[in-house]
Amino acid sequence: MLFDNIKYSENYKSSPIIYRVLNELKKINLENFPESSIVYEQDKLFANPVTLTSKPEKDCIYESHKKFLDVHYILEGVEGIATAHPDALFVKDAYQEDKDIAFYTGNENGRYYLEPGDFLICWPSDAHKVAMMKDQPTHIKKIVVKISVDLV
Repeated sequence: MLFDNIKYSENYKSSPIIYRVLNELKKINLENFPESSIVYEQDKLFANPVTLTSKPEKDCIYESHKKFLDVHYILEGVEGIATAHPDALFVKDAYQEDKDIAFYTGNENGRYYLEPGDFLICWPSDAHKVAMMKDQPTHIKKIVVKISVDLV
């Protein structure tokens, strides 16, 4: 798991794919927020626009992936994301290979509140509980970039 702000993207030059993704994210703002996915490399690297309202933690659930890393990049609002190792959680819905997702319940190891400009990268070993509100429900616009583990 990696938590940072897009203004520090130059720190990631040593990782070409992460650096590339961060530079692509810098091009997106509220004025040009995409209406649909942006495909950079078919089935390997793509960005999904997400609009949601944050909610109480009790209404959120952990997820993890095996084939892709997630890069959560916030453009508007504040989103709480909790993280934990999948082995420390309880499986709610077993891994679905066709959707590359499993769902879990359990306790967190860390919690981050992402504000505009912040990003959180979750590797397959990072289960993450998204869409959590901080103090009250908030409208959120974000981009979730999916990076195939083959590219890392």
